[in-house]
Amino acid sequence: MVVAAFVLAVAEGASAQPAPAVIRGDAAATIGWLAANSHAPGQFYHDNWIHSLYGAGSTGWHWTDNLKTEVDFGAGTEARAFRPEQVVIAGRYACYTVESRFSRRTLGISQQYQFFHNAWFHPHVAAGLNFTWERQTDEPGPIYFYDNVTSLSRIVPPVQGDSTETSLRVNPFLAVGYKAYITDRTFFRNDLRVAFRGGPDETVIRVGFGFDF
Repeated sequence: MVVAAFVLAVAEGASAQPAPAVIRGDAAATIGWLAANSHAPGQFYHDNWIHSLYGAGSTGWHWTDNLKTEVDFGAGTEARAFRPEQVVIAGRYACYTVESRFSRRTLGISQQYQFFHNAWFHPHVAAGLNFTWERQTDEPGPIYFYDNVTSLSRIVPPVQGDSTETSLRVNPFLAVGYKAYITDRTFFRNDLRVAFRGGPDETVIRVGFGFDF
């Protein structure tokens, strides 16, 4: 009788506990570092990879405790790179430098698989598509050349003015990361995303905070 009464009391106590909150979705803000292949013509002085600070906002919808669809929008700060060019003046080669300025906006759509259930630490893997709008402005510098007639070095204006081009690319990406909960609803987030275009085309590492709803 005593054991039966004890079991009954425990069962009643357990049934009285509130059910864990159901997560329908989440939202987060992150900041990180972006490294991207510029695919610009010619070769820059170091390499064709540009680097900038990167900020993003994301929102996700949980189909189950483990499956989530996420959409995020991000933007990088303006990055600069320099490449050498050659031109023929009076039968002689002369060199000048082109300054290229890059800015990127991205829209990512992915499907995540989140490990564990009702735990404070949730690692995840993801795959999706990355829509990248890249704006590139080229600004040629002055041309320095040696004039055989006057035996002097001369400076002439650039052969052409500034040019700006905006392109859109759609690349697949893979990601890995985690959510570490600070409270029942708020979390710290960290992830690494790599987009591909033949080979690795863009790498983003991010940290930030978010909340469930």
